[in-house]
Amino acid sequence: MVDEKIYTIPLGDVYIGPKTKRAKKAIGKIRSYLTRHMKAETIKIGDTLNRTIWARGIQKPPRKIRIHAIKENDIVYAELIDVEIQKATKEDIKQKEEKEKQKKEKIKEERKERKSMTMKEEIDQESGKTDTVKDKPSKVETKEADVSKEEHAKESSSQKQSGKA
Repeated sequence: MVDEKIYTIPLGDVYIGPKTKRAKKAIGKIRSYLTRHMKAETIKIGDTLNRTIWARGIQKPPRKIRIHAIKENDIVYAELIDVEIQKATKEDIKQKEEKEKQKKEKIKEERKERKSMTMKEEIDQESGKTDTVKDKPSKVETKEADVSKEEHAKESSSQKQSGKA
């Protein structure tokens, strides 16, 4: 059973609250109004309706708005008057469900990886450090490097002295 109605929804009460939440409250008020009048739990607000609410920014939504609402299978689709209501097709719903599944799987994998890492490895990874055994030079290598630096310094100082004389 398809039920179609046109409503004028007053949004003046939204202006009572803080300026930075008015557009969000307007969307919420539209949802609650349609829930009350169309007796449905699921409300789908159309793109152009959403854009008109947010057109002047978060602080200045319209004072009232005329919408066209269709109730179909306990789902209400709302859109501005003279705008065609686009309902989600089965393909769109399937694609959305697949994306959500992939996202959940990715999150699960990341959680498994984090659990397997030790706390120190996780901190090092977040800070950009990679302290692995391969990256650290051994004590022997560092001593040899220090000796070679000293020899280089001696050679350069002897060259400078010979150049001055």
